[in-house]
Amino acid sequence: MSAVPTLPPELRADCAACAGLCCLIPPFDAVQGFGFDKPAQTACRHLCTDNRCGVHEQLADMGHVGCIAFDCLGAGQHLSALARERFGDVDWRGRPEVRQWLFDAYAPLRRVHDWRAQLWLAQRVAGVDTQALADELAAQGSQAPEWDDARWQSLRERVEALLAPLARK
Repeated sequence: MSAVPTLPPELRADCAACAGLCCLIPPFDAVQGFGFDKPAQTACRHLCTDNRCGVHEQLADMGHVGCIAFDCLGAGQHLSALARERFGDVDWRGRPEVRQWLFDAYAPLRRVHDWRAQLWLAQRVAGVDTQALADELAAQGSQAPEWDDARWQSLRERVEALLAPLARK
């Protein structure tokens, strides 16, 4: 039995380099293992002012298994770094323009990181040649929030075309 490959660092969550975006932007649903319902674009009640989870050590005991399982695939720290470049910091609490920009940019950047992880795994596990598209997404992914619908459609079709043969196996 072969070992499961480990994603490269840029596709693994680094919570220390993130502004707590997974605890702020997506909604939580109790039935999905998040302990309670939380609307999108609202900070989790356990998110501290240093953007760390105040109950991290007790997540499983408190019924927050969804938090434990969640993986942004590196999108959180990537978006936090982009915000620092653009605004000088990631103070979403005190700067509405930063907050709105993060809200708008999170989903597109998450999608790019999802695709990159899928392509990386397809290449490592199934030998599918995904390198050119993965490199393109890595190089241009920071612009994802500004892509138009045609660009998204083109990329989605290219990713799906590369991964489709794996679905039939």
